[in-house]
Amino acid sequence: MSSSLSRVPLIAQAERHGGRIAIVDSQQSFTYNELSNASSRVARAMLAGRGDLHEERVAFLITPGFPWVAVQWGIWRAGGVAVPLPVNSARPELEYFVDDTRASTLVFDEQGASLLEPIATARGIRPLSYDQLLTRQSPQTSNSPSDIGDERRAMILYTSGTTNRPKGVVTTHDNITAQITTLVKAWEWSADDRLLLCLPLHHVHGIINVVSCALWSGAVCEMLPRFDANAVWDRIAGGDVTLFMAVPTVM
Repeated sequence: MSSSLSRVPLIAQAERHGGRIAIVDSQQSFTYNELSNASSRVARAMLAGRGDLHEERVAFLITPGFPWVAVQWGIWRAGGVAVPLPVNSARPELEYFVDDTRASTLVFDEQGASLLEPIATARGIRPLSYDQLLTRQSPQTSNSPSDIGDERRAMILYTSGTTNRPKGVVTTHDNITAQITTLVKAWEWSADDRLLLCLPLHHVHGIINVVSCALWSGAVCEMLPRFDANAVWDRIAGGDVTLFMAVPTVM
């Protein structure tokens, strides 16, 4: 993957942290370099020889952890719009998000395959498993730095749907960078921070306030696959977690 594809501001900033630990999940610890490499492989596989996805929507259903971030970054590096889907959603909900965004590709891990593969087949949408993305051999691309501009659309998140069906909210790379830098400054994030994530990754709180701010800062983000009160308390009691964010229902 041409290094120019990392011109996405968050990725370019995070890559400066190199060999530091970026993510700890239920499998192991991963460095910023490993995250950069994995997301590059994901992007190459998605592009399949093309130069740019040109803001095609890529919906993905991945358990929170290193693969989730590698897929999100891979979509961005390839010039796509990331559509993170809620884990544990029923098929009709997922179908609504896929249809509403007109997703061209569906990405899933082992847990999400049984839900997304039938949806992809019924609609003629390209299905890709995370394992396929990491192992598929694809041609190198030659994107120039101007190909992934800050003004381009980056992500679609859905509202809670309290008054009607959930509505997709589009953010650009510039929107995301502004949110991250504002929070990093206000909350005085540093590379010495270690944060525990238990929030779902289909809302701004978990994606931007937690994961993205941590990775921008060079901090360590510990990612639980789901909220588990005992696991959260055990980690906080361990004494090395410096930041923890939650919603009122968790508290």
